[in-house]
Amino acid sequence: MSESANLGKCHLATWQTESQGPVDEDAVNKTKNPLAEQFPDMTFLNSFEMVMGNIIQNHSRSSGCSRSSEVLASGCLRANAAKHIYWDPSKVKAAIVTCGGLCPGLNSIIRGVTKCLWNDYGVRHILGITAGYNGLSDPVSHPPIELTEKMVRDIHMKGGSIIKAARGGFDAEKICDNLSRLGINMLFLVGGDGTQFAGNLLYEAARKRQLPVSIVGIPKSIDNDVVLFDRTFGFDTAVAKASEVIRNAWVEASSCERGVGIVKLMGRDSGFVAMHGATAADVVDLCMIPEVKVEMKDVLAHVDQTLAQKGSMVIAVAEGAGQELVATGEKDATGHTIYGDIGVHLRDTLNKHLKPTGGRTFYIDPSYIIRSVPINPNDHIYCVRLANDAVHTAMRGYTGVCVGALHNVICMLPSRLIATGKKKVRPHSSSWQGCIHICGMPRTLSGLEGSPPVNRVGYGNA
Repeated sequence: MSESANLGKCHLATWQTESQGPVDEDAVNKTKNPLAEQFPDMTFLNSFEMVMGNIIQNHSRSSGCSRSSEVLASGCLRANAAKHIYWDPSKVKAAIVTCGGLCPGLNSIIRGVTKCLWNDYGVRHILGITAGYNGLSDPVSHPPIELTEKMVRDIHMKGGSIIKAARGGFDAEKICDNLSRLGINMLFLVGGDGTQFAGNLLYEAARKRQLPVSIVGIPKSIDNDVVLFDRTFGFDTAVAKASEVIRNAWVEASSCERGVGIVKLMGRDSGFVAMHGATAADVVDLCMIPEVKVEMKDVLAHVDQTLAQKGSMVIAVAEGAGQELVATGEKDATGHTIYGDIGVHLRDTLNKHLKPTGGRTFYIDPSYIIRSVPINPNDHIYCVRLANDAVHTAMRGYTGVCVGALHNVICMLPSRLIATGKKKVRPHSSSWQGCIHICGMPRTLSGLEGSPPVNRVGYGNA
């Protein structure tokens, strides 16, 4: 039994035991889902409905299986509605919190969770925890707000979070005290790998206290760097907006003799936004991501060759790319590395290089614009699916889990697995190789030199 299907300690009926494997919900969930009363012909999941973890056979990278393949070997439990649930909805007091930075779709998630609780299960006590984990650790300084179906009706039309997003403030013992005091028995954590890491600590603290609360994570990352799941909400919107800005840079560059448009995009440790934005815009000549190290002499050679052929060019660069060229050697108060500004470095270096021949750069940094925009329709649909299935998962009695898409089916995984690292672009993946060819990048800037590495530790894309 692989880790992905081992949910014995993630169900409130069995979390104090040494139970292994999937949970027999038919034996422990005694409350009939009110949806079964409203819609008697509705199709419900059986409690053992799984999604296969690995769907590719005879893989070309036959030299070894990836860490994700090992983790997902037994598949993942689906996270949709079941006919029988653990919680009596009339006794549920739920809360939702948004942690970390902004991301398109936060309001869609808040709306979806609230509407599902309110309309499908009749829950009338729903709190919006303000200021991230700070509001759970210190609700006096950051008082929660009551959420209703009416209040959230149109919040998906704008960006941001109506309950405020914030970093820090996590204290598992204080949060458990406040959950108990406020009577909260269902908590939805919206945030990235750091938020879910803390969420797993909170689950362990509640488990140790035998404090019955369903803690369900909804992973959030505009960088799409959450491991194991297909993608995170907000990423599709970020790529769409990034591709628009890239095309703006192309207009500027192509309207100037020997012009170079440079767009710096989000992606401290993973280059998914830059890679997909470049592929979507289809006007980029060089895409730089954190996973591929480059030398400036190779960048300059490619710039010269592209300008000689086309007269202009566009560069998309992730904020964490090229740190070998701009390393600061400094750390912030939390111990994280302070990254150098690769965008400004490229701008200044290229301006100096191009000035003698009459060229120039056009530099655009749209970071905060991209993360604050309203969500697009496709992404909103994904948020609705995630929000609904997060509520169904909690109602079925699961805790210490996260929900997300695997092969486009919403599943649940233990939060501890989501907190184990970041997903990276693998240079030998089909997505990156496709981006290389679309951009017309040379081998020296592709990251493909040498043999494909065996991906035993990371959780890269296919």
